[in-house]
Amino acid sequence: MVREALTPQEHARGAALGAALRRARGDLGVRELASRCGLAEETIRKIERGAVPTPALFTVAAIAEVLQVPLDDLVRECRALGAVA
Repeated sequence: MVREALTPQEHARGAALGAALRRARGDLGVRELASRCGLAEETIRKIERGAVPTPALFTVAAIAEVLQVPLDDLVRECRALGAVA
């Protein structure tokens, strides 16, 4: 099965999500966040720069939990940036 190419909207949504997570991280280092989430540092970096436009829900949930940001807030922020319908 061949995966279809992502749409520009999907790329924009990934970039908006990454930016929202980066802002929420504040001064917390990537290494510390990754350690607390149980994720690889590179995974965090890729999500934050939008290189993973459709990260897994449970990956985002793990990051949001550590950052104490409700998933609803992330969706609202992405909507405010026009990345989510």
